[in-house]
Amino acid sequence: MTDHQKYQPYPETIAAVDLGSNSFHLIVARVDELGNITMIDQLKEMVRLRGGLNSNNDMNEVIAKNALDCLERFGDRIRHLPKDAVRAAGTNTLRSMNKANSFLHKANAALGHRIEIIPGHEEARLVYLGVSHTISDDEGKQLVIDIGGGSTEFIIGKNFESLNVESLNIGSVSITKRFFPDGDLSDDKWQSANTALRLEIIPIQQAFSANNWQTAIGSSGTIKAARAIILEAGLSQFGISLDALYQIRDKLILMGNINNIQLDGLKEDRAPVFAGGLAVLIAAFEALKIDHMTISEGALREGLLYDMLGRIQHEDVRDRTVQDFMQRFSIDPLQAQRVKDTALHCFKQVRKSWGIPKRRKNTLSWACDLHELGLSITHDKHHLQGAHILQYADMPGFSRRRQHWLAVLVKGHRKKIDPDILNTLPEDERDVMRYLMIILRLSVLLHRSRLDETILPDIECSSDSLHLRSLNSEEKALIEADLLQEKSWLAKSGFKLFFT
Repeated sequence: MTDHQKYQPYPETIAAVDLGSNSFHLIVARVDELGNITMIDQLKEMVRLRGGLNSNNDMNEVIAKNALDCLERFGDRIRHLPKDAVRAAGTNTLRSMNKANSFLHKANAALGHRIEIIPGHEEARLVYLGVSHTISDDEGKQLVIDIGGGSTEFIIGKNFESLNVESLNIGSVSITKRFFPDGDLSDDKWQSANTALRLEIIPIQQAFSANNWQTAIGSSGTIKAARAIILEAGLSQFGISLDALYQIRDKLILMGNINNIQLDGLKEDRAPVFAGGLAVLIAAFEALKIDHMTISEGALREGLLYDMLGRIQHEDVRDRTVQDFMQRFSIDPLQAQRVKDTALHCFKQVRKSWGIPKRRKNTLSWACDLHELGLSITHDKHHLQGAHILQYADMPGFSRRRQHWLAVLVKGHRKKIDPDILNTLPEDERDVMRYLMIILRLSVLLHRSRLDETILPDIECSSDSLHLRSLNSEEKALIEADLLQEKSWLAKSGFKLFFT
């Protein structure tokens, strides 16, 4: 091992994959010992995944195969990289797709790395993180707009932190399909699109209007394409203006049909969906009173890289999210810590025997912190209330999959075990989540009295049993009574509990 390898705190090569609704992107970067990133490779393919969805959100088989073939090619470039050196994120179309888990199973195999489906608010946060690392941060608050194929993200942030994020289901592909379905670019089609888009933006209009930020920045393919057209036509020397966008729209109206679009600066593969993206951009300019917009090269994929580095440096935004939830819902931090100490002690003893990946320690830890989240609403069924909140709340840093894990663990941490609770998970995740749930249930039970005491039992386990020893609690008799009930509940799920 060289000195450089010995003291390098980061993976030397990292990669991010953005499975957008219009195009797929791969970027590969080199990281130095200080955490500085240098891009060394990038690939892009126009997959048009959103165009493969029908009115029922079922995916066209041809488009799905094209997407998997693309991921196979991307996989050839990054399959050799360690799992913790790659992040892959699916966005709006994968959020909408029926049977997304079936597609993801094939996509994971093709890429050689697991793909996360991220919620819209998380996509917005990551977009801002990518943008903020590529621009000056001395202009005060910034509005960032990213128009994707299926959704548009709006973010107000300062420095490297997003302060307000929203994701609307309006994108270049979806709006093109909705308002220009036959390629008709007549004036009435633009008016219909503009009216509908302005209505979509109304709920966020006040929060994102011009008096809430100092500069506006665009980061998507649509916005970059608009800027390129503006430059080629000499419509504006710097950035994008609303007047220049109107002039581009008027040129498209004169062309009459999407098949006739020919604009200097517009790439051929962007032309079929450019009208929808331009309509979104014009509506955003009008609604938010944007006078001028600059362009950033950073976007979601760069945000994934910087977020990955933050986690490596133990600056994980998910930890901040959990702490925020604990404060917001008045969770008792001392009780959460007692449960967590016991749970992590148990986790360490059973992890290898149960085949639990070491990285799932974080999931268990967060579940311990949040297991009493629902107590601020109700007592008797607080596990159900807590799970509902975790399933649907905006949780910066968490993918849909990991957010669902927390919801499942919190729902199953007490009372009778719902026999179908694990069926909401992909089959290959069920055993691990079942084991984490058992650890959490027992740790909560051992601290039911809420006494300020440390309980660190010795454990022996097999694939379907667990034996607790050394229950050094002041309330041992009460705990044993609870353990008898727990033994009965676990037995119904095919798991045997012993204690001495």
